Amino acid sequence: MYHRILVAMDGGAASELALDQAMVIAQACDAEVEVVYVIDDRSPFMDVAGLDPVRLVEDLTIAGESVLAAARGRLAAGHVRHVTRLLGKPMVEGDIAMTIATEANAWGADLIVMGTHGRKGVRRLVMGSVARGVLAEALAPVLLVRTQPA
Repeated sequence: MYHRILVAMDGGAASELALDQAMVIAQACDAEVEVVYVIDDRSPFMDVAGLDPVRLVEDLTIAGESVLAAARGRLAAGHVRHVTRLLGKPMVEGDIAMTIATEANAWGADLIVMGTHGRKGVRRLVMGSVARGVLAEALAPVLLVRTQPA
């Protein structure tokens, strides 16, 4: 059924749950998993006076590498074939959703699994929706995993 599952992670609880779900599916289908972490170059912190944008990107890169290392450990422990990719230069500048969808399409993903924060109202307008963008651009089906409300 599924042979290639792409998981987009951002280090949040929802993306951790997305990896859990992808592992269950991958184990059932003997699928390979690609985990990606996109450096968010559109961060609102990039324009704050006094912050060094180069240092901020370095810190975001370190955070991404840490998320991917943890994912590799979990996938290896679950005996799931996997690769990880740090997407440090968005394929479409400033558009994380398009970067994820482009990677999934290029890799030939059969399924994309990602967490969603479930923002509503003004927060969604301000923060945008990466999940919505991936749904619009990806060729493969997208499984969205939400954290339970507090």
